[in-house]
Amino acid sequence: MEQTRIVYETLINKRCSDSHWSKIKRLMFDCQLPLDKQGFEVLINLRKVSPRYFSKYHEVKDELTRLGRQLLPAIGEGITGEQFMGLIERLGINPNQSTVSRWFRNCGGFRAKGFYSKQTILPIVAIALIYKSKIQNNQLAKIGA
Repeated sequence: MEQTRIVYETLINKRCSDSHWSKIKRLMFDCQLPLDKQGFEVLINLRKVSPRYFSKYHEVKDELTRLGRQLLPAIGEGITGEQFMGLIERLGINPNQSTVSRWFRNCGGFRAKGFYSKQTILPIVAIALIYKSKIQNNQLAKIGA
């Protein structure tokens, strides 16, 4: 088990405390990610893209996998901003413009005519699905309250 911690610390380029490590292990278990280099890379990359909502990743993992298989041919090498907005509307996601801007902050901002590569757009689609899950949970909580 100590070997996996060394792998994680190597990927983040710093030591982590015992409490941080226990939280990371629990998060990896909840998200059903393997405790190996590839699992840690997924965790680190998605946390960079969406630190606010990453804890909801396990709720959308299966949908994201299924959707990824369907979307890869449609996305090809990448899509434009307009095509992305059409895609998330088909998925039933209607975010505010400021939310979309926040999603694209790390890649230079959102442009309707801009072209986004597959490597850029797939994590953003994951964030959009996490956002959808969060909104649905909030609506259910309001109904139940």
